[in-house]
Amino acid sequence: MIGRYLLIIAFIATNSTYLVGQSVTNSPYTIFGIGEIDRNGFNNSKAMGGLSTGLRKSNQINYMNPASISAQDTMSFILDVGIRGVLKNMKSTETSTNFNDFAFDHIAISFPIKKWWYAAFGVTPYSKIGYNIQEVGKYSPNDTIQMHYDYYGNGGINQLFISNSFKPINNLSVGFNINYLFGTLEQYNMVFNDLSQYSTVIVDEISVKKLTYDIGVQYYNTFYENYFFNIGATYSNNSSLKSEKKNAVLNTTYNWYNLSIVDYLETSFRRVDTIKSSTDENFNVEIPARFSIGLTAGIENKLIIGFDYSYQDWSEVDAINENDVYETDQYFNIGIEYIPNKFSLRNYYKRINYRAGAFLNNSYLNLNGEQINNYGITFGLGFPLANQRTSLNVSYTYGKRGTTSSGLIEENYSLFGINITLYDFWFIKRKFQ
Repeated sequence: MIGRYLLIIAFIATNSTYLVGQSVTNSPYTIFGIGEIDRNGFNNSKAMGGLSTGLRKSNQINYMNPASISAQDTMSFILDVGIRGVLKNMKSTETSTNFNDFAFDHIAISFPIKKWWYAAFGVTPYSKIGYNIQEVGKYSPNDTIQMHYDYYGNGGINQLFISNSFKPINNLSVGFNINYLFGTLEQYNMVFNDLSQYSTVIVDEISVKKLTYDIGVQYYNTFYENYFFNIGATYSNNSSLKSEKKNAVLNTTYNWYNLSIVDYLETSFRRVDTIKSSTDENFNVEIPARFSIGLTAGIENKLIIGFDYSYQDWSEVDAINENDVYETDQYFNIGIEYIPNKFSLRNYYKRINYRAGAFLNNSYLNLNGEQINNYGITFGLGFPLANQRTSLNVSYTYGKRGTTSSGLIEENYSLFGINITLYDFWFIKRKFQ
């Protein structure tokens, strides 16, 4: 069994760096900063409103709080693989458009090293950008000339994490993540007019490579026999991502009626003249420190109810783009999981994990005097397989970001996630083959 899991890991790990890097978003708000940041963990957490800080389960990899890794059995091994998809409608006061996509999401494994020491590692998205904004306007000195503007962005930052979790004393767990952030943010700004066969394209490409860390703690206990509570907290350090920024100004025959600017630059028939190019090898991308606290309580093997709060002050961060305006980012998450009868032998539906939750994010973006808020509701199911600890998990999120006020865009979106959590026991000698 373990040998088969290792083959799965080897195959997926070979391809995961490329697959995780694929953007699965289309949002004009990702033109700002480092894009859309993913803080909701894997599907088990996403289905519970993004609950993670105080969440502690023996058959789940919760890298968002590394202290929770020590919840698993001392002889166990967990492999988690997932994909994600999105359906989105974006609208302004004048028009609307739809978008859909799906991509590989994550791969992670966790295992014990000692009875008091547990480890995990994996690859998952950290942030992503994806937008294609097209505008038409009059050229002010001559109102008969129409100017065409095309803003295109793609890419994101991936996170390779290595978690360590320790149980120094009874009912207390501490842990830390070492994260390697890597990826490329690409932005293309293009302008042309109806009277010219040439376009001016400004290309910015920012490559990010940086080590960061997270620290987590959880205190857990039981009372009245089968009731429990968990209290958790995490801290993520302030990071200055020493990045490389390449900038180029191009003169091309591109116009948006044929294909995207990226596709055009990759074609053999393109015509491109480089007017100017430069490289800043010490370009700075800042991510501020982040704090979170969380509490879960419930009935063992039946009910979990929890709440999370996180805080991240972006107001003093240097902007990537000169027009960026950052504020304090706050996240509120609530979630619930209910299992009618985890040990039912005859009724499979009673063994299913039923999950729900909600979240509110007052994001770090402030545009035209409006703070961009993001909120939604979540649902999910965990279908037990094989040994009852292995499971197939699905999650669904319906959310809303932004507003049509002040010339902004409102996004109504549905997120889908599917992951399989393979759970097995190590080093157990079976009496029968």
